[in-house]
Amino acid sequence: MNKIAYSAFIAFLASIGTLVSVQALSSDEADSAGDERDITLDELAEHASAESCWKAIHGGVYDITDYVPDHPTEEEVILEWCGRESSEAWDNKSPGRPHSPAAERQLENYRIGRLVDDQGEPLESADTGELPSEEQDQPMEQEAAAAAPSPAEDQRLHRAMLGQPLDGHYRGVFTDRGEIQVNITFDLRDGHLSDVNFRHLAYRGVDYLTLEEDADLYPVMVQHRRITEWLEGEPLTSIFALYEPERVVDEVDGFSGATLRGAKVISAMRDGLNRGVYSWP
Repeated sequence: MNKIAYSAFIAFLASIGTLVSVQALSSDEADSAGDERDITLDELAEHASAESCWKAIHGGVYDITDYVPDHPTEEEVILEWCGRESSEAWDNKSPGRPHSPAAERQLENYRIGRLVDDQGEPLESADTGELPSEEQDQPMEQEAAAAAPSPAEDQRLHRAMLGQPLDGHYRGVFTDRGEIQVNITFDLRDGHLSDVNFRHLAYRGVDYLTLEEDADLYPVMVQHRRITEWLEGEPLTSIFALYEPERVVDEVDGFSGATLRGAKVISAMRDGLNRGVYSWP
């Protein structure tokens, strides 16, 4: 009889311990959820470097600073989205292909808050408006599949199979010794260039895009701007003329064509082509 009473007593203690543990876990989860704070786009923008990289993805904000060195692609690819609403990049690891469920689970380890507007209202994206819920619930994949052209009609497929660059928006970089020197964007339409712009242009610690007109090296920035103007409307093959940049840009205020470093611009543009279309027209 004593053995039965003792066993019942032990079982009772075990059940009490289980209830306490469950309650503690629930409390921890609640505390963790309560720790999540509201983060505005302005605060997000303050964390746009390798030293502090925050990204907003579908309403959540993530501090991925510690993960940046472990990202499988070049560091500049992920740094490009630091301090920004990055759902577009997350949903298009390659055109039309999002990150995997495993990546989504890993991402949650870095969550620090939710994205809100200046009034504290949640933001799903950087856009000011959201689709009504009934439109969000539509089977978009089926609609896209129905609207897609057949292989016999898809001009993008034909160009790819023939080894021709696809029409679209491209981004590329040239990096030397860990420093991004050239980051350039451009569009291709029927093999011709348009909307050619520098997103970053630097050399030996000098950011040319931020120079004032009275700065000694400002003419170098002007020369590079003239490169983008010269490329507008030109066929893609015209980039190889930049190997002799003095043929493209006249001397500016005593600075010779040698300051143009046209080969770096070519390398950045070819990097963009190698990465593939960044976004479709």
